[in-house]
Amino acid sequence: METRTLGDGLTVWLDPMRDVRSVALGVYVAGGSADEEASDLGSTHFLEHLLFRRARRRTGADIARTTDRLGGDCDAYTTKEWMAVHARTPSERLPDALSLLLDLTEAPAFTADDVETERKVILEEMAEASDVPEDRLHETFVRSYWPDHPLGAPILGTEETVGALTRARLVRRFREVFRPERTLLVAVGAFEPEAFLKLLSTERRRRRHAAAPLGPVRQAGPSPRGNRCAFHIPRPDLNQTHLLVGTPAPAYANRLVPAAWLLSVVLGGGVSSRLWRRVRERHGLAYQVGAGLSLHRDGGMALIEAATAPKKLPKLVRATGAVLRELRQTGVTRAELRRAKDQVRAEVAMSLESTSSRRESAVRGWFYRGRPWEADETIATMEAVTSADVDDAIAALFGEPDASGFGVTGPTLVGATVDDLAGELAA
Repeated sequence: METRTLGDGLTVWLDPMRDVRSVALGVYVAGGSADEEASDLGSTHFLEHLLFRRARRRTGADIARTTDRLGGDCDAYTTKEWMAVHARTPSERLPDALSLLLDLTEAPAFTADDVETERKVILEEMAEASDVPEDRLHETFVRSYWPDHPLGAPILGTEETVGALTRARLVRRFREVFRPERTLLVAVGAFEPEAFLKLLSTERRRRRHAAAPLGPVRQAGPSPRGNRCAFHIPRPDLNQTHLLVGTPAPAYANRLVPAAWLLSVVLGGGVSSRLWRRVRERHGLAYQVGAGLSLHRDGGMALIEAATAPKKLPKLVRATGAVLRELRQTGVTRAELRRAKDQVRAEVAMSLESTSSRRESAVRGWFYRGRPWEADETIATMEAVTSADVDDAIAALFGEPDASGFGVTGPTLVGATVDDLAGELAA
């Protein structure tokens, strides 16, 4: 990975690859839902939509036509910590893709009418997400588990905050986050670095940059404290009850994270994992069951997810609780740890063949570590994890059962209340 910092503070990371014929580009800005004002929740995601309405040099129709000409892979997304505008295209279309991304992120060109139209679209997006049981359960869980921390805020905002956002407030948010000194531009794939930098210089000279930022980049803050919660979202229209269990996890760059990742693989990261073998293969309680980590700069959580028939939910909870108790009592075996390391090594190796995966890996290195984090480093840190490290991770993630959160959505509960189920899991 070649890294450059340009005179105005823009960070450029270049990852040329042989034997591919495409280029993945991304513009990433340090700003997401976790650093929005309470009254402006959802403003970064709102901007994500508005960028594609129009640019100074392009109408919405022009943007759409260019997107299709690039291959249809030009989009954006917002997380709790950054916003991305990205594209992937054949290498001969690289100049067009770069020009489009720079146009989209150059300056706020959207109108008040654009804001009103996109507000309706976002409210429909929120309604659609509420219809998806996993999405609504996850959003409700995060807000309930981290009620007093910015990471608990919804990325989409709320109906109230989205309804109140004006063009002026959205322009202010644009100028806060779309600054060269808080922006990373990544290119991965079939290109020559020096030629790319010349192209970038030419394209940027054509554009004027916004005024000084209104505020500093948010630095790492206090870790969120998990709020023990237990809730049921009634959904009589569903055939299954969806379960989500969460516990505290360390921040992304914490020393325990490699061991925590491997622990999540042993617990529920594959078909040989403990949850899979117990819940699905032994008892037939679910079609899918898994565990993973959701990590951020300030903290994180470990999540266990599954879905089952309503009458089987108590059995699912008991089986999950039994797996966690065994984990706390016995730790992981050497064979399990070796399999987890092999699985992670294989996943990392295969991700190297994807320009998009390498691009997304770059933004995590930039945001969480301040430098490229190469695949070999990831593998080395995983290989260095010992059984004692995993024991420490078990204590950090699952050592305090009373610190866990418990959420379900589905038809009326059968045979137990949600508090009974949460208590049984924590026992």
